[in-house]
Parts: sequence; structure tokens; C-alpha cells
Amino acid sequence: GGVIGVSISYYLALRGTPVILVDRAGIASCASGKAGGFLARDWNDGNPVGELARKSFDMHEEVAKQLGLPSYRRLRCLAVRVDGSGRKTDGPVSKPGGAKLKGLEWTDLGVEGSSLMGDESTIAQVHPKELVDAMWAYA
Repeated sequence: GGVIGVSISYYLALRGTPVILVDRAGIASCASGKAGGFLARDWNDGNPVGELARKSFDMHEEVAKQLGLPSYRRLRCLAVRVDGSGRKTDGPVSKPGGAKLKGLEWTDLGVEGSSLMGDESTIAQVHPKELVDAMWAYA
């Protein structure tokens, strides 16, 4: 019931093949339903899976359009360097309180710089649970 099994089911269904998928935990109940859904077109260029990664990036967009997934979007991605001090450059900042936020490091604290990792032509995101549920509904 994860993204791999459901993807196979989806593409078999497109070819008219009936599918039975067995998973004791359910559709997208584990990592496939909780991941970040981050997609990068060219981060594997120059290695054996580079062409596959590019094809996968394009196929995610095609499936998102075919299934009308509202979460699919293109975006920019930055690598941000922080110094670990927990301070903005103009002085100390206290972190928000609350049990849910304990231990989180905020990227606006101690930022030393950033660099572009990709833009809308090479970076996308889709909510993985939405993707898997929509493919399974079709299959």
C-alpha cells in the first residue's frame, strides 16, 4: 500500500488490468503517506540513476495533472547555512514556547548565508498521501 505498490497498480489500471493490493497497514499508512513529497529533477545528474530521476520528476507532474492534485506545485529551494548560535544577526531571539515546538531549530536564527539549490524548473512538491490515495482511487 505504499507509493511503489500503488504506482504499479495505477499504471496497470491504465492498461485495463484489474489489481488487488494487499497491505496489512493500509494505503499510504507509513512513510509513503508522511514524507515531504520533495522532487528534484537534476540532483542525480552524472550518476547511474540520473536519467531515471529526470523521468520520475516528469511523471510526477503528469500524474498530478491527470489526477487533478491540488498539492502539486513548482518551487524554489535554498540551502541555508546557520551558525548554531540561535541568534539573528541583529541580536538574540527567543524560540516560541509549547511542547510541540521543543527542540526545533529555526532557520531564521544565526543564518550565515544561502545558496540556490533549484528553481521552479527543477524543483517540485506534491503531498505524498494525496498522490497515493488518488492513484489508488483510480486503480
